[in-house]
Amino acid sequence: MITGYRNSLLLMLAGMLLLSCKEEESRPFANPTQIDTYFPVSDFLEEKIKKSEGVAVSKVIQFNEESEEVRFQPDQETWRKELDFFFQADINKAAFATAYSTREEEGLLVHRLKPGEKGTIKEIRVQKRGEQVASIRIETLNDNLFYHSEVSGEIRLDAEENLTAYQLSGNQKVWFMSPTRLMVNAEIE
Repeated sequence: MITGYRNSLLLMLAGMLLLSCKEEESRPFANPTQIDTYFPVSDFLEEKIKKSEGVAVSKVIQFNEESEEVRFQPDQETWRKELDFFFQADINKAAFATAYSTREEEGLLVHRLKPGEKGTIKEIRVQKRGEQVASIRIETLNDNLFYHSEVSGEIRLDAEENLTAYQLSGNQKVWFMSPTRLMVNAEIE
């Protein structure tokens, strides 16, 4: 009788352990540094690059006076590298929870760095066509005694929110060096 009782107890204990494991697996860990106060640039782009894998991209890169044209078909990893500027500009971090003012008007959402707040992302503008995103424009500024950099980037989307083009333009000046200028214009075919 003790053996039957012991087996029943072991079975109950094993069942409880299995149930508790399943409950833990169904609840993902939350990232305490991520917030959802601003437009979710990274999540939005992740969704778009999944739909864009394998499409053809024609890109013109201009660095100072030199220019180069390339054509390629990016996979998801390449897309992440291509759009890294935009991924890095996601301001949904706990450190920026109150750093940006938000203005919404018909067809436009603007997050702008408040005066006196620290951050290199100065502004994010999301232009909408109805409920669909038509473009995302990001302005950055990094300025100190030894280094000055300004970069702006824009992603354009069609009526179905498929990527159609992206561009970057910027200049930087490092103390004691000549300024450099970079422009990237890419069309998605």
